[in-house]
Amino acid sequence: MIKNIIILGGGTSGWLTAVYMLNNLVDDIRITLIEDESIGPIGVGEGTQPATAQFLYDSNFHPTEWMSKTDATFKYGVEVSGWTKDTYFVDNEPPENSLINQHLLITDYFGTRTSKEWFDYMPSYQLAKKNLSQKWYGLDVNFNISDRSYGAVHFNALKIVKVLKDRCVKHPKFKLTIAKIKDITTNESGITSLQDEQGNFYKADLYIDCTGFSSLLLEKTLKEPHIPYNNILLCDKAVAIPKEYKNPKEECHPYTKAISMGAGWRWQIPTFNRIGNGYVYSSKYLDKEHAEIDLRKAIGENKAEALHIDIKAGTHKNIAVKNVCAVGLSAGFIEPLEANNLTWTTSIIRLLTEAINRQAWETNGKEFINGHFTSMNEEILAFIFGHYHYSSRNDTEFWKKIRSQPLSILPIGCQKILNDICNNKSSFFYRNSSMFNLTQWFSMLHAGKAITGKKLPPEVEKYALYFIKNHYNRIEQASEFFKNHYEYLSEAYEKN
Repeated sequence: MIKNIIILGGGTSGWLTAVYMLNNLVDDIRITLIEDESIGPIGVGEGTQPATAQFLYDSNFHPTEWMSKTDATFKYGVEVSGWTKDTYFVDNEPPENSLINQHLLITDYFGTRTSKEWFDYMPSYQLAKKNLSQKWYGLDVNFNISDRSYGAVHFNALKIVKVLKDRCVKHPKFKLTIAKIKDITTNESGITSLQDEQGNFYKADLYIDCTGFSSLLLEKTLKEPHIPYNNILLCDKAVAIPKEYKNPKEECHPYTKAISMGAGWRWQIPTFNRIGNGYVYSSKYLDKEHAEIDLRKAIGENKAEALHIDIKAGTHKNIAVKNVCAVGLSAGFIEPLEANNLTWTTSIIRLLTEAINRQAWETNGKEFINGHFTSMNEEILAFIFGHYHYSSRNDTEFWKKIRSQPLSILPIGCQKILNDICNNKSSFFYRNSSMFNLTQWFSMLHAGKAITGKKLPPEVEKYALYFIKNHYNRIEQASEFFKNHYEYLSEAYEKN
């Protein structure tokens, strides 16, 4: 039975693991987090998906306790521009919005229609482009009234770590140790102890690897092989540069932008106090100096310091091995596109906590975690690959190369996902393990001309128009109800 857990690494994944387990483990389990202060979090991952806010809520964090402290803003989705002929939007709405009514999928009705018709229909995009904000106390774009329903956010990644840390260190079952690990001993069952530079030893029943791309416990110590994605997704570098607001009422928009560039793409993420910008690129087609120059030119920022980042794209066949479970970047990383890593991370933490609570770690717990991890990994990889593969940009060597990658380059599971979706096997979208719903897949594939709809009978068209008319009225009412995004958050944060 697990009585003691060591989390090695104090970045975002380490502190997310600690705060969730402290609030959700049912047994009397002691948690020690070992943090090397010379290694800080990367600190540029400012976009999330709805699962992150839900995860924090389930960790006993109400939004009033962390949003203002982390410069959080609302995020309706991601606007993807320059990848295809028409700009498209991958939203964060719930899967029920995949239905026009109970029996008619959006794919059936909008598959034969233009992107403009589709995005005129999408409430999240309409409100996002008008810079209108959801309500802090749970009233979202779908008029769901719940503290946990407001969806995705942007936040300052360094500040969320501080908020999580401040909460954890007050918990009686938690201990923070500042140390640099220099030696790790093992036997046939896994890790037996960690030793720091001062000669102190640390032992636990379970070790959670949150050491980032170095994957110190899983990969370097237990020799779980890393499976690189360099040949599939070509981007292996990023440069990030923040920018101050000039007109926050206009610039602090409630969505992320993903804009194509000559050797990759750039993000624009508006947090409450600044705009996060980054260029994700392939070093085969662009060096770091020119990547920084291109980004500065694109965003009009010449003074702020640039942060250059190496991207280790890939995964591991297993992340739960012997007495180690990897969480966050140490488990794997695919691409910054669509803010998938934090969702991946929080999902693993939930699975691991569930396995411990069921006392199943030594029976089927590791198999349970590894199976779900593989499923999530395959869907994320397929989704990200689809953005590139179905793009229409073809004016640089980078875009010519990445668009020419055949589906056969993907793992078999990814190929099946894309084939099922493009062949309209809609049951795929309702798997319990799905990372992306039908609306999100449809937006990307419809813009890339990868899927087509079918002409509906006149009676069905007439029936659909009845619901769509009511839907447009709903968008109009919502536009009148919600306030300017920045102004609303300013008022809410001042009250808080």
